[in-house]
Amino acid sequence: MKPYIICHMLGSVDGRIRQNIWGLKDAPKYFEEPASKIKADAWLVGRVTMEEFSSKKNPPLPAGRFTIPKEDFIGEHKAKAYAVVIDPSGKCRWDTNMVSTEHVIEVLTEKVSSRYLAHLQQKNVSYIFGGKTELDLTLVVKKLYALFGIKRLRIDGGGHVNGSFLKAGLIDEFSLVLAPIADGTIGAPTTFEAEEGYGKRKATRFRLKSVRRIYDDFLWIRYEVVKGKKR
Repeated sequence: MKPYIICHMLGSVDGRIRQNIWGLKDAPKYFEEPASKIKADAWLVGRVTMEEFSSKKNPPLPAGRFTIPKEDFIGEHKAKAYAVVIDPSGKCRWDTNMVSTEHVIEVLTEKVSSRYLAHLQQKNVSYIFGGKTELDLTLVVKKLYALFGIKRLRIDGGGHVNGSFLKAGLIDEFSLVLAPIADGTIGAPTTFEAEEGYGKRKATRFRLKSVRRIYDDFLWIRYEVVKGKKR
């Protein structure tokens, strides 16, 4: 079993992710307020985004030699919701095992050091392994369901995180806050960045679920992914 996965993004009419040139006042609200209305047990981001919430002090890893088995670890917590970070190499540092009211879950590969695992255990930060050197996202989401009871997962990632889940065929719903803005920057990050070229991958098709006008000229559009023979 895996969670029902909703990818939620704020994007321009030309498919770009928010940049400073958009000139939006109080920009986070356009993303965060609709996100708060999406029922979910956890939200997930990439390492770069999560570093905005992790330790600003960047504490050193514990000194000494550690031999810690590469096994999943569930830190002690009382939270009912989770903040999940895709951090294959183990770069986020933590002062606590919480982000606001959510308990932190690190998604790692087995190439991380035992010193880093010791750091996570000392802070009671939960972690799961998704592969030896590369992540198997199907395995990751199955573990999130089985170990933490996460039945609805909201992805708030950037283009590469979104693209990885899209390529793996794991997204069930796409929630898009469409800003009335044309970015026009060549090479700027886009909502989904799965791979170079086309290869054998098929484009993902959506079915409209709902659309609402918000903040005067913004649209909040929700799509269901069309899967299998229905494509």
